[in-house]
This record gives sequence, C-alpha cells and structure tokens, in this order.
Amino acid sequence: MVMRSEDPIEKFIRENKDEFGNYAPPGDHMETFLNKLNRRIRHFISIAPYLLKVAVATVIIFTASVIVWNNFIRKDRNAISLKDKISLEFYRLLD
Repeated sequence: MVMRSEDPIEKFIRENKDEFGNYAPPGDHMETFLNKLNRRIRHFISIAPYLLKVAVATVIIFTASVIVWNNFIRKDRNAISLKDKISLEFYRLLD
C-alpha cells in the first residue's frame, strides 16, 4: 500500500478546525469588501473599447461584403436595369 504524505494545509485545517468557527469578521467587513471590489472592477473592466472595435469591424465587413457582392457575385451586374429598360421602351414607343 502506498502512503501519501499529508498536505500541510489540510493538516493545519484538521488540527485547528475548532478555531475556524469562532471568528466573526467586523460588522463593516462586507461593505469594505464590496467597495474595494467595485473600485477594482471599474478600474480594470471597461467594455467600451471592445464595443468600438466590434462596431468598426462590423462596418468594414459589411462594406467589403457589399462591394464584393456588387462587383463580383451579382448575376445581373452586366444586365440592363429596370429603369433603363423602361426608358428604352418609352423612347421606342415614341418613335
């Protein structure tokens, strides 16, 4: 049978487990903790730069896709437009 060496932290907790239940934090501990947490979160996390990057990337991708579709993919790009067809028919009727 293999003997494992006991973790020092587990040993300390096991030996002093009665001491852990007796200590109560000060009354304003939760307020102090939340204030510190809010200051750190505001300092480190800002979503605005990420939203700006997403917006710029969206505009660039949309513009590029419209240009590619219009110049390379659209099947009727060399065909006559409806407006030009109507004009031609109108002028043909006048002749």
